[in-house]
Amino acid sequence: MTPGCATSSCSSDKVAQNSSESFSHGWGGAGITGILEGVLGLTVTSPGASMVRIAPADKGLNHASGPQWTERGEIGVDWRRGRYGVTTKVDIPVNVTATVALPVVAGADYRVSGNATYLGTEDGRVVYRVGSGHTAFHAAPTH
Repeated sequence: MTPGCATSSCSSDKVAQNSSESFSHGWGGAGITGILEGVLGLTVTSPGASMVRIAPADKGLNHASGPQWTERGEIGVDWRRGRYGVTTKVDIPVNVTATVALPVVAGADYRVSGNATYLGTEDGRVVYRVGSGHTAFHAAPTH
């Protein structure tokens, strides 16, 4: 039976919006997860969003910005690709730890302002642990 139809012989061109069926189900929002991960580079990595990973793509879009609401508050991500890497700003709520993984670019480095601990390099990315608050990673040439 076509959703919104009163009979099984109903076709999609005769869908009635006055039925009791809802087209607003949780599965309809599943696509947003792919957008948050693929565009913002934001992935919730633990139950209750106590840990997240922020890893902007190493190629493709030049800029993305947006929030993700979690049980612990809003996580904000704003990144912009440039000659020396991906300048990234993150806003992390209280009681959340983020892993920020930024693409390595030859002859460049990231200058950090905010609450971040350098963890090393992994899979072609510079990795930091970030606590709550605003943290910025500025991509710049190595001196």
